[in-house]
Amino acid sequence: MAGEPVDVNEFEELARQVLPKISYDFFSGGAEDQHTLKQNIEAFHRIIIQPTILVDVSRIDMSTVILSHKTSAPIMIAPTMMHKFAHPEGEIATARGAASCNVIAGLSFTCKAVRVIQNFVTYYYSQLSLSSYVNNDFSCFATDTVLLFFLCQ
Repeated sequence: MAGEPVDVNEFEELARQVLPKISYDFFSGGAEDQHTLKQNIEAFHRIIIQPTILVDVSRIDMSTVILSHKTSAPIMIAPTMMHKFAHPEGEIATARGAASCNVIAGLSFTCKAVRVIQNFVTYYYSQLSLSSYVNNDFSCFATDTVLLFFLCQ
């Protein structure tokens, strides 16, 4: 790879080179038998992008509206956990990156204290998505869920 990575394979190789092995293994693996991971990889291999040549690409506007919010590109960072495996600031670094690129960042409840992320996002103004997985007694994260719900309005 010469210069900046430009595709998923190059980013994955760069991650393998710079992350500790335990972090790379976590991010590159899938749950249990990795069946869904394998299906996702196979599905992406079936996608064919037909490049168009001799087209002026000097001024491209990839902005779009996602969940009623204008973003710079049709990209959304999915809610995941263990961000500190990749960066010392964990989810705050992810929120900062999303804000700097004007894309929506999902937030998992398994992450750093939700109120810390809420304060960061309020300060830097980035769109923050909420993904909620409620346990059987419907008690987990009730307060934080309400705070984030109002933040996203």
